[in-house]
Amino acid sequence: MVENIYFKLFYIISSYLLGSVVFGYIVAKMFKKQGFGFVDRPGTAGAARQYGLKAAIPTFLFDCGKGVLVPLVGRLIGLDMITIVIACLALLIGHNWPIFFRFRGGGGIASALGMAVYIVTIPLLITLAAALAVSFIYKYTLGKKHKVNKIVAGSIFGIVLLPVLTYFFHKSLILVLFTIGIFVIIAVKGLLLHFLYRNVPTAN
Repeated sequence: MVENIYFKLFYIISSYLLGSVVFGYIVAKMFKKQGFGFVDRPGTAGAARQYGLKAAIPTFLFDCGKGVLVPLVGRLIGLDMITIVIACLALLIGHNWPIFFRFRGGGGIASALGMAVYIVTIPLLITLAAALAVSFIYKYTLGKKHKVNKIVAGSIFGIVLLPVLTYFFHKSLILVLFTIGIFVIIAVKGLLLHFLYRNVPTAN
């Protein structure tokens, strides 16, 4: 059954729909909050800025969890890696542009982390250590002059580094394209927000 093209398409579409379940919005409702500012994203960083760690932690865990779920289930049922990779990227697209929330989603960092921790574990662990170091350095250097969150700065660095490490550890074109796809999707979302809404203040 898993070799059937229609089943693969079903799995990919289902992954996009799962990605469209943006837990930042759901957690905000659980805490009886109104939502997110016009340009703030309903991901982990946005939840932390808006409502603090009590909202950021469950948002991160749920978004990261759905990132793990797609490749985990895909491997358990015997899907090929190309289909799993496409399904993972479909989930990330769903998270960033969710059909259930008028295509206003998160930045995709937590969901991407969940996928990568399952598929490219060792490169990811090294990347995380490097990203944490960058976050720390950024906080006490450029972070004093810019408004970008130190976690976001470290995450962006990590997303760039991950494809390089994946190549050295796995020598797999599919996995390298997977990590590059993650970078492209997250970068496109960030650039769109920057250019479309740079003059709009974030609501409190």
